[in-house]
Amino acid sequence: MIDNFGPIILLEIVLVFGGVLLFAWWQLRDLRKERKKDPKINEQNKKQD
Repeated sequence: MIDNFGPIILLEIVLVFGGVLLFAWWQLRDLRKERKKDPKINEQNKKQD
C-alpha cells in the first residue's frame, strides 16, 4: 500500500479548490449575461433601490 498520502491529498485539495473557483466564475459570467439580456428588469431594479 501507499505509505505517503501527502501528494494525493494535495492533488485533491487543488482539484476541489479549482472546481469551486471555476463554478463561481461560471455563475458570475452567467449572471452578467442575464443582466445584459434584459435591460428592462435592470432599470426597474435601479428605480426600486
